[in-house]
Amino acid sequence: MFVLRGVQRHLRFAQRPDLNEKFYKMSGKPEPMAVFSVFQTTFLLALLSLRMYQSQVFSEPLPLAPKSLEISIDSTHQRLHLQWRVHNLAYHRELKMVFQIEISRIKTSNVIWVENYSTTVKWNQVLRWSWESQLPLECTQHFVRMRSGAADAQIPEPRFWGDWTSWEEVAVQSSLGHHPLSVFPKDKLVEEGSNVTVCYVSRSHHNNISCYLEGIQIHGEQLDPNVCVFHLNNVPFIRDTGTNMYCKMDPGGVIKGIVLFVSKVFEEPKDFSCETRDLKTLSCTWDPGKDTGLLTQLSPSYTLFESFSGKKVICTHKSWCDWQAAPDSQEMYNFTLTAGNDLRKRSVHLLFNLTHRVHPMAPFNVLFKNVSPTNAAMTWRVHSIGNYSTLLCQVELYGEGKVIQKQNVSVVANGELLVRNLEPYTEYVAQVRCAHASHFWRWSEWTRDNFTTAEAAPSEAPDVWREVKSVQGHRVVTLFWKPLSKLQAKGKILFYNVVLENLDGPSTMKLLSIPAPANCTELALDHHSYQIHVTANNSVGTSPAAVITLSRDPGNKDVEEARVKGTKDGFSLSWKPQPRDVTGYIVEWCEHPRDPRCDLQWKSLGPNTTSTVVSSDAFRPGVRYNFRIYGISTERIPYLLEKKTGYSQELDGSVCCKYKIDNPKQKTFVVQNLQPASFYEFFLTPYTSAGEGPLGTFTKVTTQDEYSRILIRILVPMILCILLLTILCYLKSQWMKEKCYPDIPDPYKSSVLSLIKSKENPRLTIMNVKDCVPDAIEVINKREGARKSLIETEPTKPTYLHLLPTEKSYPGPGPCICFENFTYNQAASESCGPVPGPPKEQPSQLGLLTSSENVLKALGKTYVNSLGEIPAGETNLNYVSQLASPLCGDKSSLPTNPPEPALCSEYKMQMAIPMGLASPPSITPLDEGAAAHSPCPPRSSGSRCAAHGEQFAQVQSERGRAGRWTLHPGWNFQCQ
Repeated sequence: MFVLRGVQRHLRFAQRPDLNEKFYKMSGKPEPMAVFSVFQTTFLLALLSLRMYQSQVFSEPLPLAPKSLEISIDSTHQRLHLQWRVHNLAYHRELKMVFQIEISRIKTSNVIWVENYSTTVKWNQVLRWSWESQLPLECTQHFVRMRSGAADAQIPEPRFWGDWTSWEEVAVQSSLGHHPLSVFPKDKLVEEGSNVTVCYVSRSHHNNISCYLEGIQIHGEQLDPNVCVFHLNNVPFIRDTGTNMYCKMDPGGVIKGIVLFVSKVFEEPKDFSCETRDLKTLSCTWDPGKDTGLLTQLSPSYTLFESFSGKKVICTHKSWCDWQAAPDSQEMYNFTLTAGNDLRKRSVHLLFNLTHRVHPMAPFNVLFKNVSPTNAAMTWRVHSIGNYSTLLCQVELYGEGKVIQKQNVSVVANGELLVRNLEPYTEYVAQVRCAHASHFWRWSEWTRDNFTTAEAAPSEAPDVWREVKSVQGHRVVTLFWKPLSKLQAKGKILFYNVVLENLDGPSTMKLLSIPAPANCTELALDHHSYQIHVTANNSVGTSPAAVITLSRDPGNKDVEEARVKGTKDGFSLSWKPQPRDVTGYIVEWCEHPRDPRCDLQWKSLGPNTTSTVVSSDAFRPGVRYNFRIYGISTERIPYLLEKKTGYSQELDGSVCCKYKIDNPKQKTFVVQNLQPASFYEFFLTPYTSAGEGPLGTFTKVTTQDEYSRILIRILVPMILCILLLTILCYLKSQWMKEKCYPDIPDPYKSSVLSLIKSKENPRLTIMNVKDCVPDAIEVINKREGARKSLIETEPTKPTYLHLLPTEKSYPGPGPCICFENFTYNQAASESCGPVPGPPKEQPSQLGLLTSSENVLKALGKTYVNSLGEIPAGETNLNYVSQLASPLCGDKSSLPTNPPEPALCSEYKMQMAIPMGLASPPSITPLDEGAAAHSPCPPRSSGSRCAAHGEQFAQVQSERGRAGRWTLHPGWNFQCQ
């Protein structure tokens, strides 16, 4: 070794003085003192002894080893958590140690992970270490062991390790239960592009199991007979609800599956920046980047750490965080922003000086003082930043939406600026912002306000023109002027003054005041010369006067009209320059020549101008426009120079036709074959052998639409037909009503009511419920064995069985009560005879009608005979209701032998006829063997009717209507 060789060499020199002396003589150095040689030798010997002792100590195995190893399982994150202690470590002693950890899978010999974990160990300290498995822990068993060694740098290699601990088994499958099929891991969170290992565990290896990822079958490797492993590489993000995988077992149909929550890659924060607005609070902002797509499962967290102060702040927002600055004690800041979730962490750094990151707050209290027509003083205030911080403020002035002025001003607390060169009565917008003057970082927000300069007198005279017409010996002058522009008006125009000065007579003036916004006035003048002055006025003053002169001579000379052709830019007009002095030119035209109001327009030009282009948005194709060009003399008198006419755009579809009329006496002409709904212009001019006359004024004509004629031809016949049908329907309305829906007869309006004169009950009328009591049965005799229907049987002579009470309430023969209804039975009776009874006194003629009370009482009594004795097949028993009587007309005198009745359509009331009035010769006999009639059951009861051993229910009649009973051959008695 080097140390031992050095010690031996020094020993040799120390033991041989002759060599020592010879060496110093050869080197030319003085011989050292003997004391120094002895001291050096003693030091080297001591160093050699220490080195040999250390080699002897560390050559022995280290007695400190890990003890009390415990393993816990985190199935959610697929991790093993280890914790242990180191025994036999002296109290208050610290030792750097390294622990070697081995992890095996399936069996102990299959080591899949080896890691050295270095740390400083203290007395009685609990050490911890974690390991994350790529294969779910539930898929198979794992084994863990460890050993320790010294981590002292003074100990040379090779390092001496302690003994291994015993293998600790980690078996999660034992806690899975007895499910036939399981898939792992459950609800695993992974990042897009990661590799994931999935497995299924089956309790029986005889089953056929197939697995599917998002509906597509996948194949894996068999880890053991019951476990199959699938390696999913570079998994993509599909949806925020996760990626589905399931396995199906056959036979049995057991399906188990899992959801892999795949997130997008967690990005690091972008544009990380910090600034202060008052040197007291730092505001740090950043762009968090794109969302991971799994905000519910992976909520990101953000932490701000400053290295100089060692402080840390957990941010509550995902894009900004505040930090309390200390400008008096710290100017430099070094921030680390850490963003992370359960899968990844990202960090960004920022180093800056606090005074270099000043972002001032917006100025406030902006005011404008001493505002004149051309100047204004602007003032504002700024927020203080530290002690005596100077700010640079920028002021911008806007007029009509454009920046017209920009200036910079240095400000400590209050700012002020005088804005010059402004226009009167104009609205301006001024805005100001500030930044730190020493170290510019960022402008503050704008603070703006508007103001309007004061008014001034108008600077320009109005542009004036006139239109002169002669009406009944005087002139009507319409005076026009154009409104002044905003720059010319210098304020709000309130009124216009028009001054008339008669140039031919005494010097008199007439003043007219026209309120704004009027732009014309009409004047009635004589034929003298007048000079007109027009001025515009606002609240400050009056504009210069516009002067126009009306001469006594109208000066309308004949001027030849020239043709011009318009373009898309307008009409290009030119004229000859005038030999005499002129002060300007006027071009006049009507903007809407087809409108009687014309809408006169004009254009004022300078004296040196001999051409112009007249354009207007009102010009339309196919419309003819006429232009007049006037010159303005030095006396301000206009005179006509030229006439121009033309179209702004001639239509391609226009047709020009020319007709020659040879008869000079002809006064009319019809132009045929014109197009409907089209516009035409006509003019008439004379001609001679020398040529045609001048062009005349065009007459405008618009033809009608041909569709209107077609509609008239169609609509007029339709209207006439509808009117005729309406008249016919009105005339035949009564006939149609009788045929289609006749009126229902009103029994209260029947003539039969005149027969009712009962003193006992004068109110007795038709259809009263208490009066409608059936009390007559019609018996129709038939031959024995006859089975013909009522329709086939010839009408027979009916016999009436009269329903009368047996009590002796009448002194003579009882009253005859009969009901007749040809609706139910068309065979009418010949007579209505009395029923013999005990002798009684003859009732008077006034007892014609039997009261309803007596009738009701009669129905409740015992009647003479029973219908059960009538032979079958001989008789039909029909109830005759209170409809029409056998004969139409009055029933006060009933014939003894009435003829065969005809049908009647009117209703008749039921009647009780005394014996004296009916006076039949005798009772109409019944056939032999026929039994006397029996009473019908009361209508109000719910009893049942029976005949010949057959029982059936009686149908209760509606109140106020009579019922009907019919006994047909065969004794089938019916109640209706």
